[in-house]
Amino acid sequence: MDVAVLTWSGLPELDSFDRPLLPALAELGLDARPVRWDDAAVDWSAVRLALVRNTWDSHLRRDAFVAWADRVGRLTRLHNPAEVLRWNTHKRYLRELEDQGVPVTPTVWVERGGTLDVGALMRERGWDAVVLKPAVSAGGLKTYVLPRAEARAATARVAELAAEGDVLVQPYLTAFETEGERSYVFFDGAFSHAVHRPPTLPDAPRGFAEPRGFTPEGREELRLAESVLEAVGRPLLYARVDVATDNAGRTRLQEVELTEPRLFLSLDAGAPGRLARAIAAKL
Repeated sequence: MDVAVLTWSGLPELDSFDRPLLPALAELGLDARPVRWDDAAVDWSAVRLALVRNTWDSHLRRDAFVAWADRVGRLTRLHNPAEVLRWNTHKRYLRELEDQGVPVTPTVWVERGGTLDVGALMRERGWDAVVLKPAVSAGGLKTYVLPRAEARAATARVAELAAEGDVLVQPYLTAFETEGERSYVFFDGAFSHAVHRPPTLPDAPRGFAEPRGFTPEGREELRLAESVLEAVGRPLLYARVDVATDNAGRTRLQEVELTEPRLFLSLDAGAPGRLARAIAAKL
């Protein structure tokens, strides 16, 4: 097999946004098939390249996933590389990027086993609502939005989350409700396409329901996304940089997704071919 396009048991045929990659690879003469990342029957040394795509249970088994990546990365070409997957699957990477000058959404960190008086924090920072999320998470799992009136409940929720691992506490950005997030997708370091995404949480207010492609106006926000990848400083076959507008009107980094993000290939006619060519160049 030339390319194992990695997924999980819940999506044996890949997500619909990623499925166009298979015919694009076939057009280049490459044998590409969906493969479960944790399939014990796979001989990874017989795979020319393993592409992490829809491994959407990896955050539930992070230790097993990064150990698997370390092992498979020694047997075949793994993209993104194991060291990138380990780094990106814990949101402490945001602290590192902020230390390098990247404008990240303000974040208060609560270490595993710690506590935080959320009401005092909100009064000090002038936050009307907070977002609480685990440092190892995806897809909005165990992510909560709580207003100042529920600060006591937020404090209890932080303690509950911190009993399991590190926790992020951030201001809720009201722009999520109207403009959502902007995602900038890159293949082998080159910008491919951009997507407007509605909030991840299903019950969050939203100005639109489905992700949609758009053409960036000007270069300021795209340049921010490019600077994020420069700060990451690692080889990346694919990357998705998610940004949003904070409550003061400034663009902030939300996440840099290097493990298993949706790349929204079906929303841009040229995107499957661009990614396929980037993959072929690694073989």
